[in-house]
Amino acid sequence: MNTLPTRQRPSTAQLLALACLTAFSLGAHAASADVDPDLRAFEKRQAALRALGDYSQSVRSSADAIFVSDFETVQDCSADSDGDGLSDCSETNDGHFVSATSTGTDPLNPDTDGDGIADGEEVLGTETGIDLMALGAHPLRRDLLVEIDWFDSDYDCGPHSQRPVQASIDRLVSMFAAAPTPNADGSTGIHVIVDFGQGGLFTGGNRIDGYDAILPGFIDDTFHEIKQANFDPARLGYFRYVMMPHRYNGGSMSSGASEVVGDDAIVSLYCQNSESNVTRTLAHEIGHLLGLKHGGFENCNQKPNYNSLMNYRFQFTGTDANCDAYGEGNTDDFSHGDRLVLDENTLNESQGVCGEQPIDWNLDGDLESGIAMDLNPESGDTCGGAMVQLHDFDDWSNLTFVGLADRSGMLKSLQEHAQCAGAVPGP
Repeated sequence: MNTLPTRQRPSTAQLLALACLTAFSLGAHAASADVDPDLRAFEKRQAALRALGDYSQSVRSSADAIFVSDFETVQDCSADSDGDGLSDCSETNDGHFVSATSTGTDPLNPDTDGDGIADGEEVLGTETGIDLMALGAHPLRRDLLVEIDWFDSDYDCGPHSQRPVQASIDRLVSMFAAAPTPNADGSTGIHVIVDFGQGGLFTGGNRIDGYDAILPGFIDDTFHEIKQANFDPARLGYFRYVMMPHRYNGGSMSSGASEVVGDDAIVSLYCQNSESNVTRTLAHEIGHLLGLKHGGFENCNQKPNYNSLMNYRFQFTGTDANCDAYGEGNTDDFSHGDRLVLDENTLNESQGVCGEQPIDWNLDGDLESGIAMDLNPESGDTCGGAMVQLHDFDDWSNLTFVGLADRSGMLKSLQEHAQCAGAVPGP
């Protein structure tokens, strides 16, 4: 066993051993923060040594672990067990982010917050050069990064721009921030970071020039050609991408289209791009990107007990705040999965959709039980015209954050898509 001479400059291995011991055996995080992989800051490391008191203590090190007499084995500061780009020493697994050398993240989980972005990329930046933390990302909270590019045109209603206004983006951000989803630091909510060309660090979102504002198809070769010309490839796999043309698919009046569990979407509100319509349609299409369908887990649409902006029943009216199965116009939300199951073959009108607020489904003036009625006959999806059980769905607990096809190399031809309802006038 080697003994460190009192006046001899410590070796690199000894410095690393003592600095790690300070951070993990004595709890002196400041010493850990001053140690960098290159070991160039000798004077700072001297302070870490002094924190040990007598650093002439007996020390030995190996490639696997560090041992100090009278102390327990401590971590190897060169190890990265989960391969996320952060050393095990830095990932303190306590749910508190302090700095790049005390991140609070789990050393055995490469994506502690479960947002599809590795801990190391959120803390240190991506290999493609994006400083995610400067944009507002956090390794212990779910982040959702979105770029929006838009068209200006004079189709149908005179000169106008499809660029969203700040108020629409603020409402979108607030809706996701209020989500009941738990984060690794004990907070709740999803942090939506939108680049719609607002300036500062957010200059990726831009007006699309050189193409017609009515797309000939939807998420097809033309879409990807336009995206390639307007979207920084360094953002692939980190940002979802939303294109806002006047319309798509020629004469279609659809309000949008999206990949289901993917990264590409269209919002096409033609002349109905009010503040609320933009917020709710962005949320609707982003919901598809995160795996939601028009019935939550299914394509059964217009369910009165599925209280979500994913449901055509509530996409433009806002969600139901008083259990009458109609949107009140001032609430934006995904479903929490707390509404009753409705059996269209035997409905109990006294229970409605919440259990306490009655609904006269057949409008005969009486509250009855055991009645049979198709509650969503207008649905063009799988359950329209069928007498079935209608189920709510907990959207917020079932979002999928890991489906960025451009990053995973998924074949676009295999990607599921959703094309959405026509827009209606909104406030």
